[in-house]
Amino acid sequence: MQTLRRPVAPRDCDILGHMNVAAYVDAVSDAMFTLQGLAGLDRAAIAATHRSFVAARLECDYRAEMLTGDVLSMESRVLSVGTKSARFAHRMTRLSDGALVFEAENISVYFDLQARRALPIPDDLRQALARLRDAT
Repeated sequence: MQTLRRPVAPRDCDILGHMNVAAYVDAVSDAMFTLQGLAGLDRAAIAATHRSFVAARLECDYRAEMLTGDVLSMESRVLSVGTKSARFAHRMTRLSDGALVFEAENISVYFDLQARRALPIPDDLRQALARLRDAT
């Protein structure tokens, strides 16, 4: 499912003229907030529970350059759900030609933002993530 769509801004690019590594990671982060929001863990739920997924591991493959003005589209999906973490996949394409420009997999941990520790994923969130996984 589409989790992000936006143009590459000049601030996203580095001295080499293409989208910087940090901007790709930022796109994955934004896509993750969209995904967890679709599972019911949106801004209001995070504020009320002080719980969220946090990044633990990110593995990336850069396939093609993105330049200022290109519009990116990110498709994301749930791969698996464990006890305290879940694994997600992301594919970024360039909207103008549909070229695959970036792929990533990440593991995120369900986290208590006040106690600063991992927690078991609650059943309702686990079920919502499973529905998202099965929908793709």
